[in-house]
Amino acid sequence: MKSLGVLILILWSTSALAKECGEAGAKHWTTVVKTAAAPVTMRWTGVIEGHDSVCGISFSRTPGRVQNRSVWGEPQVNAAQSLIAFSSCADDGCDRSLVVADIAQGTVVKGMLPLPDRQLYFSVAWSGSQRTLSVNVEGIQGQPPQHLTCSVSERIVCAKRGL
Repeated sequence: MKSLGVLILILWSTSALAKECGEAGAKHWTTVVKTAAAPVTMRWTGVIEGHDSVCGISFSRTPGRVQNRSVWGEPQVNAAQSLIAFSSCADDGCDRSLVVADIAQGTVVKGMLPLPDRQLYFSVAWSGSQRTLSVNVEGIQGQPPQHLTCSVSERIVCAKRGL
């Protein structure tokens, strides 16, 4: 009976990984990234007006127990802290939302950048091996660039930082 449960779990997790996401007819593929807590399989999709994006992740911190999480965006991996940040940018700017998958905790945290709701472009990177994201916002229409620091715990908290 135990082997039947494991077989069902394997078939379910395989079908969850195979589930397509994104635009109809888009190219799909997977990659694996190693984090301190567990290897993570990322499900990718091609995007017509933007960057290729990850639309789901799967990982197993304990044998036989696969966790699947829905996410969207371009990943930035912090392997030492087992964190993956996702931001989403397209031809018309970046979405102000950030998503961070905490592989060690098995959770996904969502937050909004304190930026105006207009066409902006930014890049996201982890600051060293800590639980801190650095967000660099491009200056547009004569505005100077902005820099944000976001700490990640049970929630995402961002503040402007000086140059």
